[in-house]
Amino acid sequence: MYVSLLLLFCFIPCHALGKGNSGFQDADTVAIKEYNMLMQVRGQEITGICIMNVAPDNSIVGTVVNEFGVKAFDFTFSKGKAKVLNVVGPLNKWYIKKVLRGDFTFILSSMDTSKDIIKKKRRITFLPNGDIIAINERFKIHYTFTPMTSMP
Repeated sequence: MYVSLLLLFCFIPCHALGKGNSGFQDADTVAIKEYNMLMQVRGQEITGICIMNVAPDNSIVGTVVNEFGVKAFDFTFSKGKAKVLNVVGPLNKWYIKKVLRGDFTFILSSMDTSKDIIKKKRRITFLPNGDIIAINERFKIHYTFTPMTSMP
């Protein structure tokens, strides 16, 4: 029940970014991608849901929320660069935001290619089951994105 409420509250801000009188975009112009996200940092794990609103020009607006409904951070991706916004207190440090910005720039720019890429100290792997694994070897951060399946 709580997950349903969480998803409802997450979808409202994603859809409200559109144009027009109603404030909503047409379903034909926007793709919504939903992932269960696991972030492992030096033995610690952060799990949650990553929801992305992908526009036709491949610009992305997204958010990462944990299972309790606490937003970890928002992000945008446009013109090959990611921005990390509205970061929760414990993560709101310039050096953490800088690493997240670099990692999400790499991940989001690689997602549309669907092929394994190694670039400097970062790599991304696309598994046959749809999972996406990204690794920042310099800071030992592992991201796992598992696509969410819709319930019938």
